[in-house]
Amino acid sequence: MATRTGRLTRPDRSGQYARQLGWKLNSRQQKIQHKFRLGTDRREAESRDELLRQLWERIEAEAGQRAALWDDYTLEIAKAVARGVGRIPLPPLTEEEPAASYAQRLQTTQDRLPFLKFQPTDEQRYAAGIGERAIQLKDIVLRGDPADYFQSYLEKKVLSPPLQPTSETGIVAYDYQPMPLRQPAGSPPPPVREDKATLHQALDSYEAWIREHYFDIDLNDITEHAHTKIGQVRTFKTRHEDLPLHKIDYNQIEGMYRFWRQRPLKATHDRSQVRISRHSIRHYIGELHRFFKWLHRSSEFSWRKPEDFNDIDRRIPQDTEMVKQRIRNVDTFRLEELQLLNRYATPIERLYLLLGLNCGFGAKEIATLTIGEVFLHQALAADEQEMFDFPSSTADSFLSLVRNKTTIVGKYLLFEQTTKMLEWSLARRLKQPNPAPEERLLLTSKGNPLDQRSPNGNPSRQIPNAFARLKKRIRDDQNEISDLPFKCLRKTAGDLIRRYSDGEISGVFLLHGQPVKADKLSDVYTNRPFGKVYQAIRKVEAYLQPVFAEVPGDPTQRQPQAYTTRKAVDQIRELHQQGASVREIAEATGKSRMTVHRHLNQH
Repeated sequence: MATRTGRLTRPDRSGQYARQLGWKLNSRQQKIQHKFRLGTDRREAESRDELLRQLWERIEAEAGQRAALWDDYTLEIAKAVARGVGRIPLPPLTEEEPAASYAQRLQTTQDRLPFLKFQPTDEQRYAAGIGERAIQLKDIVLRGDPADYFQSYLEKKVLSPPLQPTSETGIVAYDYQPMPLRQPAGSPPPPVREDKATLHQALDSYEAWIREHYFDIDLNDITEHAHTKIGQVRTFKTRHEDLPLHKIDYNQIEGMYRFWRQRPLKATHDRSQVRISRHSIRHYIGELHRFFKWLHRSSEFSWRKPEDFNDIDRRIPQDTEMVKQRIRNVDTFRLEELQLLNRYATPIERLYLLLGLNCGFGAKEIATLTIGEVFLHQALAADEQEMFDFPSSTADSFLSLVRNKTTIVGKYLLFEQTTKMLEWSLARRLKQPNPAPEERLLLTSKGNPLDQRSPNGNPSRQIPNAFARLKKRIRDDQNEISDLPFKCLRKTAGDLIRRYSDGEISGVFLLHGQPVKADKLSDVYTNRPFGKVYQAIRKVEAYLQPVFAEVPGDPTQRQPQAYTTRKAVDQIRELHQQGASVREIAEATGKSRMTVHRHLNQH
C-alpha cells in the first residue's frame, strides 16, 4: 500500500505542507522516499495529497510482485500534481517520431490515469498523430472541445473535415491528409529553447513577467514591490555569469545560493568593505528561488529544475557579532536617545517619531494614513469596550487602520502628545485640497502623497530622509545617537510593549498576521486582545514621560535654534547636584543664567 499515514501535519518553517510518499532510486541506486511539497493552503494540500495517493496506488497495482518505484515519467507527473497543476502538460520526447507515437503516449497515459487531466504541449504534433492513428480523444484536454480544436486546424488547412463520432464506441476519429505545417507570415519567432537560451535572457523574461503581473491599473504603473523585485533581478545579472540554461544544474544553483548565503560585499561607489545585511540577503535568496520556480513553469524555456532543487540549503549562517549585538539590543533606541530625538525634532518629525513609538508604524503606514482613520477624543463603542474589557471615555483618542503588509485591522490608543500632534496635522490638512475622510492625512508641501515614487520609479524616501536629517542635527550638536534607521522605531515600540505585557500582545500590537506562531486558529475562534494592548500602551506612555518632558510646552511649535548640547545639560545637572549656584554653573559651562535656569526647571 501507499507509504502514507494519517492526515497532513502542520506546515514546515516555510509554511508548506509536505508528504513523503512512494519510493525512488537515488544516484547511488538506493531506495528512498520522495518528499512532495503541497503548498501553504491546507484544504488545497489535502486535495493534492489525495490525488498523489491515487497515483501511487496505481503504480503499486501495476508493479505486481515487483517493487513499486517512481520513474522519471511518473515522478514528473506527481510533481505537477503536488504543485496543483490542473492540466498536466506532457511534452514530446526527443525519440518520439513519428507524431503518432507522441499522440499514442498521451492517450495511453490518460487512460492509465483517468483521475488526472493531461494536455499536449506540442498541439500540432499531437493533431498530426491523432489524424494518422485515429486515436480515441477521451479526456485529453486541448484548447476547447475536440471538434472545435480540430476545426481551428481545418481553417488553417492543416486537417481535412472530421468524421462523425462512431455511435457504438463514442470514439471520435479524424481523417488526416498530410499537409506541410507552415509558419504563418508575420508570426513571432518560436520560443528560445534550452540549447540557446542563457541565464540573462531568462532573467530579462522574468522581469517582463513581473512588470505584467504586478501592474497596478489605478497607479498606471507597477507596484512598489515590483520595483524592488526588478532591482534584485538586475543585481543577479551583475553578480552571476551569463551561462547557457542547459548548464545550470543542481551544482550551479547551489553555488549561486551559496554566493548570497556568504553575504557578499555591497557594490558601493567608495569601494567600502561592507557586507550586504542579513535581512537583504534573505530577500535576494528568496527572489532567486522564485525566479527558478518561474523558469521551471515557463513555456518560453524548456529548462527544468533539478530533482533535489528544494533541498538546496538557503539558510543564512548566523553572524557571531550580530548575535552579540542582538543581545545588546542595538536594534532599539535607548530612552536617552528618544529624548534627544523628541527634543531636536521639528513638528512633522515629531509626528513621525510619535507614530512610530505609539503605534509601531513604519513609513508606509504613516504615508497611507487617511483622515477618516483618526478618531480624536472619542470613546470606544460600547461593544468594543465589552469585547476588549477596556473602559473608555472621550478623553481617549484612537487610530484605526489596516496594515498594508498583513491586511490585519488594528486600533491604537494614542499618547497625549501624539493626540496633540494629530490635532495639529488635521488642522493643516484642512487647509490643503480635498480634505475628505478617504484621503491621505499627510501630504508634502506640494500636496503630493508621502509615498509617491520618484520620476524614475524609485520608492519614496520622504520619511526615512527626514529622520536621517534629524539624527544629523543631533550629531552636529555634539551628541551621540545610534545610527539606526527609522524602521527601528517600530522595533523599539514592539520591545516596549513586550516589556510591559508579553510576546503575544506585542504581536497583536505590531499587527502580525499570526501573533502566536504556534496557534494558527486564535484569530478564527477569538478576538484579538486589544484591551491588553491598550493597557500596555498606557504603561509605555508612563515610561516615556522623560521623552515627552523634552518638549514641555506646545509640541507643535518649533524649538529654538540655539540648542544646548547633551554634554552641557549633563554638566549643568551634575554641578547642580554638587550644590553649585546658578551663577557658578553658568560660569563653569559658558551658558547664560537663563539657560541654566531653563534646564534645571525642566528636570
